[in-house]
Amino acid sequence: MADAAMPPVRARQVNGIWLALPYALLVVSSALSRTAGDLARDEVPWVLALGVAVAGWHTWWAVLHPGWLERALAPMAAYFTGLVLLTAVMFHLSFTFFPLYLVCFAMAFVALPGRWAYAGVSLTTALALLGPGLLTRSAQNAVVTLAGGALAAAAGWSIRALETETRQRREAMAELTRTQAELERALAQNLALRDRLVVEARQAGVAAERTRLAGEIHDTLAGGLAGVLSQLEAIDAQLEPGHGLHGRVQAAAAVARETLREARRSVRELRPGQLDRAPLGRALAEVVRGFERTRGLPVVLHVSGTEMTLPAPVEDTVLRAAQEALTNIDRHARASTAHVTLTYLEEAVALDVADDGHGVDGAATAGGGQGLAIMTERVEAVGGRVDLGSEPGRGTTLTITVPLGEARH
Repeated sequence: MADAAMPPVRARQVNGIWLALPYALLVVSSALSRTAGDLARDEVPWVLALGVAVAGWHTWWAVLHPGWLERALAPMAAYFTGLVLLTAVMFHLSFTFFPLYLVCFAMAFVALPGRWAYAGVSLTTALALLGPGLLTRSAQNAVVTLAGGALAAAAGWSIRALETETRQRREAMAELTRTQAELERALAQNLALRDRLVVEARQAGVAAERTRLAGEIHDTLAGGLAGVLSQLEAIDAQLEPGHGLHGRVQAAAAVARETLREARRSVRELRPGQLDRAPLGRALAEVVRGFERTRGLPVVLHVSGTEMTLPAPVEDTVLRAAQEALTNIDRHARASTAHVTLTYLEEAVALDVADDGHGVDGAATAGGGQGLAIMTERVEAVGGRVDLGSEPGRGTTLTITVPLGEARH
């Protein structure tokens, strides 16, 4: 009657106790028969043979095949029927084997599955009442035997009910443990995601501020210094040769020229390293090569249209958007290849980043992620827009379009 959901060691221990019971009662009953002396001389060999048969029968069917207990109906029905008949014959030979016969009540619930255990109890009870030479047919014996069978059935039902409740509690505890482990994993993932988003947001904020400062320096300080320098050069050209202000004007122009160089150097240092060394198209090529080298994902770069010099904030935004899009592909898309397309239009510049990964459904596309939200804010800050198209199993395409208008130079 061991619970199938018990831990293996505990289940073996419980089954071992029940399976040892027939051996113990066989020994006890045999000892009682020798003490009682109610066996005729010619019956002793039969009792010995039957005892060996019971031990062998029980060993083969139950002890050597524990996987059949309460599971395999056909072999366990054969086992139980044989056990009842053999012990009944021994009970017929000597009343001292009555305890051995009683073990059949317990073995019905050890061997037979489900409701068949109650059929086993009924068979044991009926054979005790109706079997020839077993119990004397009297009202008292009938009441006692029927009460014993009912008690055995009730005890077996109680034990199985307890086992079922124990199994359900164990399963509930295991489910609770699994749920707790999943919650802990989800919490760890959320914490890791939060840390990554904080880092990315900080990096994005730093990049946005650097881009803003570079634009401010380029558009105000550098532009103003260039205007001052051009005015000083014009004044110097209009002065008469040998005029006393020549030296002062030239000195002022030299200071303005040096300050303008420092302002432009500051603008270059505030921009991404790739853009400091090359135009946007070549900077993208450098990003793609670095991505392929470090991530191992093939990326094809296409540049179409007439390459032009774009405003620094636009170049910075497009380059960083390409880096973010490639990073997302590596993390989430499970793609085998990606394509990056930079298109110069008359009044706009467009960037397309496509992959052949598993894609996402509509809800995921609409919801997006923090990386996409940061990218969108950065693109919208320069007047552009972000479009994301995806279908499950057919990849994802990210499109960024930034109008140039009068900002192009």
